Amino acid sequence: MSKVEVYLNENQVNNLKSILSQSELGIHVLFDNSLIAEAFTIPFSEEEFFEAENLKKIQEDILKLLHLNSLQDKKDFIQSLSKDDQHRVVRAYFYMIENNLRTSQKRPH
Repeated sequence: MSKVEVYLNENQVNNLKSILSQSELGIHVLFDNSLIAEAFTIPFSEEEFFEAENLKKIQEDILKLLHLNSLQDKKDFIQSLSKDDQHRVVRAYFYMIENNLRTSQKRPH
């Protein structure tokens, strides 16, 4: 897959950082617990997740999400997605959290 450049303004970057920081504490402001649980009860392999077509859909939805300004707009956007797309975004979100935690570790154990 080719590299994609994403341009976010300072507020959007700060908003993303805030959401990721809260998520590291177990506070998932974009999703309710039932949607998270639902997304992970449906079998979905990592191989399937990282297929090019799936990644393209994730990228499109995440970019739309990041460009929305308010938390409520982000939640409304997620609610407007099909269940499959909501689950895809939830999985992508948790991959981002995991990646963010790994890259911020000073000494991985």
